[in-house]
Amino acid sequence: MNIASVYFGRRVAPLLALGFASGLPLALTGGTLQAWATVENVSLQEIGFLTLVGSAYTLKFLWAPLVDRYVPPLLGRRRGWMALTQVLLAAGLILMGLLSPANALGPLAMIAVSSGFFFGYTRHRI
Repeated sequence: MNIASVYFGRRVAPLLALGFASGLPLALTGGTLQAWATVENVSLQEIGFLTLVGSAYTLKFLWAPLVDRYVPPLLGRRRGWMALTQVLLAAGLILMGLLSPANALGPLAMIAVSSGFFFGYTRHRI
């Protein structure tokens, strides 16, 4: 068996896509959001509060069992939650792109927290 066939096989490609898609929000809601706020001349105190955005991901062990209890109506438990959270992550990232940290830091931070929540669940299921 060729090693390339293992990593580039038909069954591995979706996992690579899901891994990238579920890892992107952590980078965007972490350092990139803080850098964007710095460029927009947001105060250092407000930028410091943005470090709390990752709390939803960090505390996923508290809420993951509650979410595991319910099954989405389509695709079953595992695939259904992964599909739903990927759609919600995409919507959150699009909404974050439409806002400016200088004008709407509060709503932007709330969307980032919800994206962290969905990111944590997506990573929990993969």
